[in-house]
Amino acid sequence: MIKVMRMITSFSVLILMSGCAGVQVSKFAYDETYQVNKPMKGEKCYDASVLLSVDLNRAQDISKKVLVAVDSTITEETDTLVKAQRNRHIGVFVGSGGEELSVKLEKISENNTFTVVTTKTGFVGGAGQKAWSCQIVDEMVKMVPK
Repeated sequence: MIKVMRMITSFSVLILMSGCAGVQVSKFAYDETYQVNKPMKGEKCYDASVLLSVDLNRAQDISKKVLVAVDSTITEETDTLVKAQRNRHIGVFVGSGGEELSVKLEKISENNTFTVVTTKTGFVGGAGQKAWSCQIVDEMVKMVPK
């Protein structure tokens, strides 16, 4: 009976840990010291942020264009949130793609929007999945009018 309980406990821990692969939570929050159009990046690129020098509507438009450009399908959209899932591919890594991408938008002023991008990978994140947040904020900055 003790062995069965240990196996159940071990299995429960494994299930809980599997949800932590690339958790879709960011450590970034707006700070007045952030420089406009200069990305801030998390250590492994599961989260990144940038203060874009555009209004909220333009930031949302840029977000959607960049998500589509990295081969994603938008699954949810509000004024302050755009969620997408990268399309799955069969190739060198079976099941590559499938990452969940989230872009949160916060209006700071009429011409500035704080943007946080997070990537959530699945349990087998090492097999063909990767963190996209840094690449997405870099592409967003490129799309801001000069």
